[in-house]
Amino acid sequence: MITPAELDNLANLARIKLTSADKESLIKEFDSILAYVDQLKKVDVSLDTEGRVGAVKNVTRPDEVISTSTADREGLLNEAPDREGDFIAVKKMIEQ
Repeated sequence: MITPAELDNLANLARIKLTSADKESLIKEFDSILAYVDQLKKVDVSLDTEGRVGAVKNVTRPDEVISTSTADREGLLNEAPDREGDFIAVKKMIEQ
């Protein structure tokens, strides 16, 4: 519950002037808001993500080095539109 002194302090900090009717109305509104916040504090919002259907879980695999044979590299280089030796030739992207 908010006291009239606390409401006066809030009004002073907000630099607003309140009439006595405004104060009565605001005290009732603040009380209902604070009561609602107290209800929300009682709600259990903990989540059990393991038991939920559709829970997201990362699936990873260990990194493995796979050596490529020269035949595989040649096959890939032959698929490229342009080739210079053992490299794929690409259009120059940087202007001088």
